[in-house]
Amino acid sequence: MKKFFLVGCPRSGTTMVQQALNRHSAIAIPPETKMFFSFFGHSRKQQVRHLQRLNADLNVELSAPERRIVSVEEGRSFYERMAESYLERLPKRDVAYFGEKTPEHTGHLPRIRAMFPEAKIIVLYRDGRDVASSLSRMPWMTTSLYANFVIWLYYHGIVQRLQESDNNNLFFARYEDIVADPQRELGRMLRFLDLPDESVVAEGCGNDEGIPAREIAWKERALEKINRERVGVFRDELNVEQIEILERLGKQALSSLGYPLLTDGERPLPPTFFVKLAYDLSRFALRVPWRTLAREALANLAPRRRPVAALPAFDFHLCKPGLPA
Repeated sequence: MKKFFLVGCPRSGTTMVQQALNRHSAIAIPPETKMFFSFFGHSRKQQVRHLQRLNADLNVELSAPERRIVSVEEGRSFYERMAESYLERLPKRDVAYFGEKTPEHTGHLPRIRAMFPEAKIIVLYRDGRDVASSLSRMPWMTTSLYANFVIWLYYHGIVQRLQESDNNNLFFARYEDIVADPQRELGRMLRFLDLPDESVVAEGCGNDEGIPAREIAWKERALEKINRERVGVFRDELNVEQIEILERLGKQALSSLGYPLLTDGERPLPPTFFVKLAYDLSRFALRVPWRTLAREALANLAPRRRPVAALPAFDFHLCKPGLPA
């Protein structure tokens, strides 16, 4: 069974693309497993706890490991067993690709490549101003707009380093391009996966396979037919001062990805702003397992090179009514 991983900063369209690709007859993408973020390499107690979530979300019955899973071989064996258990209960019978969509895995790609060197990786990115505005309304994120923008900058740094790498198993896609022409962009993804195009991928509506019930509240929009309604919504959701500050923090990053600034990106920021920003980020970091933070830091310590420009049971008709922005 071939594998691919769908990564990118949260609120960058990963669920939308998961839903679209899940409509393909040869692809199956379960709910987020967070395998490399919350399971692999953690304590056995944490692994047993996380396994309860996996069994509930994927509707499978995986037994607890006899010992802590820490080696690449053990991790691959467990992941294969998880994938097989999930596929056994699906009505699809011609699945060629088992996909994995977990945004937090963006910082764990070195470990993913070590375990599955042949796996293909699809990397999504989106305007950081829209991302930060959206993240600030998520129950699992900090409410600080600026802290969320810094988190986007962190993901941007990883994406930029990936773009500098020479790896044929990487595919980059921009959220704004996907929603502007889903037939073209999703077709490119399918060709990257060596799969034939199927019109339902771009033209259909979502389904709740791949989204646990507890996550519907903030992922329901991904069940709708792909549309452009959420492009540039920060213009209406944020005030002028907020936009000025975001563009001061991310002037270079936004420009490198081809997102035009609304200001000159030069707004002065006092030291107290950065003190408050550091406080908000530290409070958020305390909610993330320290082992996960340590692994991400070590995996992403590779030296930066010269930056380069960015690469500009299924019900296929289960449409959800439109939601307010």
